[in-house]
Amino acid sequence: FSMDALPTVGVTASALVPKAVITYLIGGRAEHYLDLLDSLTSLELNFLKRYPYPIIIFHEGLGPDEMERLRLIYHRLVFHRLDRQFLIPPDHIDPSKVPSLIGGHASVGYRHMCRFFSGTMFQYPLLRPYDWFWRLDSDSFILAPLSFDPFRRMKEGKHVYGYMGLGREDEYLTTGLWEATSSYMLQHSIKEAPALLQHHLVPATSSSTPSSSSLPLGTWDRSYYYTNFEIGYLPFFRSEPYQSYFRHLDSEGGFYYYRWGDAPIRLLGVSIHAEEGSVCRFDDIPYSHKVYVVL
Repeated sequence: FSMDALPTVGVTASALVPKAVITYLIGGRAEHYLDLLDSLTSLELNFLKRYPYPIIIFHEGLGPDEMERLRLIYHRLVFHRLDRQFLIPPDHIDPSKVPSLIGGHASVGYRHMCRFFSGTMFQYPLLRPYDWFWRLDSDSFILAPLSFDPFRRMKEGKHVYGYMGLGREDEYLTTGLWEATSSYMLQHSIKEAPALLQHHLVPATSSSTPSSSSLPLGTWDRSYYYTNFEIGYLPFFRSEPYQSYFRHLDSEGGFYYYRWGDAPIRLLGVSIHAEEGSVCRFDDIPYSHKVYVVL
């Protein structure tokens, strides 16, 4: 089944960036579905009317009536129930070391999602025909009409990643992440921090204890990209350098043992492997996600 065969309205299909798709992933809770109804409505009103890109909605069990209601909002939808292999921990994970909850909210299912967005998503068969993705969460809202196409800005600017804002991760959710990242860099002969990464490092203090996994230029400041809105060039994220970083982190088990999030991993993976100037900040899109609002 090809979404490119679906009809478009407004802007002609030839005016859209080829091989571009918008993605959502929705959990099984009722509020996720209700949020998605509102998110899709705002997206259709403020963007899709003019730029009718296809949308993939990954889900864990939407029913036919729920799908039909969403199709009444926008017609270029494909629903895909996530394959089981993407919803179970890898074989090397020790179940006895996996907490049922972390931080009072991060269930094992939530940690599946973090792992999916961090790396396995980019190898998902349904995304193979595409070069560009725009991820939105079910509670992401475009607040006003867009006068431009973010996919077009990415393509013409030769960017590999686009984001909206930066945050700072709680320290207890990053246990071992910088050490694993430093180890990866040293194993791959990256002995100095790449230019993008330097923006997110703090100098090592004289009292800090050197280790085999430390870098000479400092320590990651726990910055992350808000991945509830992100646009990316899929060949970059499918590439061996990026995927080797994901595999290294995955082998450490931190997704399940410590709830490593996709947001800090995205910043670290992009900052290590992307050229400076290839990352685009979208600060001119009226947008909201929980307490984060851009007007």
